[in-house]
Amino acid sequence: MAKTLKDLFLAMLNATLILVALCLVLALLVVNRANSLTATFAQNLSVVGPLQEAVQEAGSEIAALRADLATIGSQSEEVSSATMERLQARAAAMETRLQQMQDNLAELRNAPEQMIDHAIEKAGDEAVSSVARIRGCVPPETVSTGS
Repeated sequence: MAKTLKDLFLAMLNATLILVALCLVLALLVVNRANSLTATFAQNLSVVGPLQEAVQEAGSEIAALRADLATIGSQSEEVSSATMERLQARAAAMETRLQQMQDNLAELRNAPEQMIDHAIEKAGDEAVSSVARIRGCVPPETVSTGS
């Protein structure tokens, strides 16, 4: 009876240690994935800054272009009004697209929580798929002896 209890205790201890080791491996995989996602996230945010500066510079250039067009229109009567209207319409369309780009960049910059949530969900999905792959492993069936 004592030997059976000792064997049962050792089996439970062994199973517990195996489960702890498995949990540690899975935790390590999740942490590594989170670190790689954090590095990618930081890299993507560093790209947004120069893009926003470029958009702001383009906006100031469009404003200067609009001012030059107004100056040309008021100084020269050689330029037809149809040409001036066409040029101003193109400048207005460029400003509209520029404003849309600025709005998109502002959303991207102001929503890091959404990006982090997406990264966490992706890491969780990968952890679940890893567990599902491991779950497919089963021990071989033992052959019972008729005694």
